[in-house]
Amino acid sequence: MAYFIKKVQSIQGNQQVIYYQGDKRWSTNFDDRKLYSLKSEATTELYEFGGSVVKNEGYNPNPIDADGDGMVQEGTEFERSVGT
Repeated sequence: MAYFIKKVQSIQGNQQVIYYQGDKRWSTNFDDRKLYSLKSEATTELYEFGGSVVKNEGYNPNPIDADGDGMVQEGTEFERSVGT
């Protein structure tokens, strides 16, 4: 499982998701993100730069809400409410 860091930032008045590239650089391009093999590695840099650690996994069109909280694919870029 791989992880990456993302956050939302206002860029020219628009809210955009940006991805941490490493070396104190950020990008709006998803493919530029730095991948971490361990969540703890990503979390260490998260404390310095802010944002959130996200699991690097694909979109699941039929996810299961295993914990019953109304959210699916939690902790991923595809996190959403059940039924959306």
